[in-house]
Amino acid sequence: MKLELKLLPALLCAALPMLAQASDTQPYAPSYLSVVGDKSPELKDWSDPKRCKGCHPRQWNGWQGSMHSIAFIDPVFQAEWALGDRETDGATKNLCGGCHTAVGTVTQKVEFHPETGKYGAFTTQKMATTGVSCDVCHSVEETNMRHTSMGEHGNASLALANDGVKRGPLKDAKARGHKAQYNELHTKSEFCANCHNVFNPAHDFALEHTYQEWKESEYAAKGIQCQDCHMVPVDAAIRVADEMKPVSELADHGLGGKAARGGKERALVHDHGFVGGNAVLAPLLGVKNGEAHAAEAIKRLQSAASLDAKVVQQGDKATLQLTVHNRRAGHALPTSLTFIRQIWLEVVVRDDAGHELLRSGTLTEENLLPEGTVVFQDASVDDKGKPEHKPWKVARFAQENTIPAKGNKTVEYGFDLPKGGYSVEAKLHYRSFDQSVADFLLSDKVVVPSVEMTSLSQHFAAK
Repeated sequence: MKLELKLLPALLCAALPMLAQASDTQPYAPSYLSVVGDKSPELKDWSDPKRCKGCHPRQWNGWQGSMHSIAFIDPVFQAEWALGDRETDGATKNLCGGCHTAVGTVTQKVEFHPETGKYGAFTTQKMATTGVSCDVCHSVEETNMRHTSMGEHGNASLALANDGVKRGPLKDAKARGHKAQYNELHTKSEFCANCHNVFNPAHDFALEHTYQEWKESEYAAKGIQCQDCHMVPVDAAIRVADEMKPVSELADHGLGGKAARGGKERALVHDHGFVGGNAVLAPLLGVKNGEAHAAEAIKRLQSAASLDAKVVQQGDKATLQLTVHNRRAGHALPTSLTFIRQIWLEVVVRDDAGHELLRSGTLTEENLLPEGTVVFQDASVDDKGKPEHKPWKVARFAQENTIPAKGNKTVEYGFDLPKGGYSVEAKLHYRSFDQSVADFLLSDKVVVPSVEMTSLSQHFAAK
């Protein structure tokens, strides 16, 4: 039997129509989480990650300081979650909590405190505060998509077991401190899809579609899974993208070892850092290993893309053509919440005397992007077509401008040709969110840093 979250009385289902605008015959659940078995879920059914550290130090050290480890305490997420709770009368509570604290959500131990912080704050108890932790992922038995009107993974479409058995990708695991069970799902990108596709239930619209981007890519066609890039060191992920092979097929990958203390030697042991592009939040929170994770995120960003430049001259006019290549991301650049993430071009053209002929994309003193900046980002709107960035109000993308896996995009800049030669300097930058987002959501002033992903400097002679 499955104890489905949809059926629990504490879900505040009365608030759902405010978010979902669902019909009486097709109500939307705020989360697709379910629990396998006939035992009501309790916090004690899942272990704190610190208990896993003793036998799995490599995995724990990778996870600690990762975005998964701070998924619940992330201040930007907390602020947006709180604002969503206020504006939907609680309808987003489980929708957001399903991925950021699956255990807190299935046990209904998440509480909202409207008096805390700028918009309020959520709390939970014990190991539920540890976000996407060891026991969350290793108690997943299957994907539960029976209620997804979208027909795809997403919105925490996870079926969790609370029987103490740890599921994972090893067929011959002989664990000492717990029972172990092989689960093929842990070897596939579909496992990650359950939280890396996020739909607005009101419109069946994919706010976040990282899994879908991968599914339509050459990486998926080659059998390269999310785990092949995000559960290995960045240097190995670079090889995966360049050779277009799963990590297990790379020659001399050097990732062997023991999956647990006292275990057998294995040809490949996956890391658990799940490094993406966020180099801001873990150091901001001062969590253990946060700086190391930020360094890996920067390294990943700086290996993902490249730039090419070409100039077309016609009379005394010139057109600079800059092409951005997505070399090594198995999904779009940017991915995740593509209407909030920012990748942009900063371009400066100078003549040989040092006079500026063109400048675009240089941040203002307020740390904002100037008008006219080329930003690779999706433009989100509400159901009336007005610009909107609150996820619970976004109905669609009016414009899509991300760079697909192994794809590229070319943009043009016009300028007047000087009499002599000239130089082009171009930089590709990334940041997880705009300064205005931080100013809007956070009580304290936080200057949002950006990462220079790649750059070029090229001189052109006069014709």
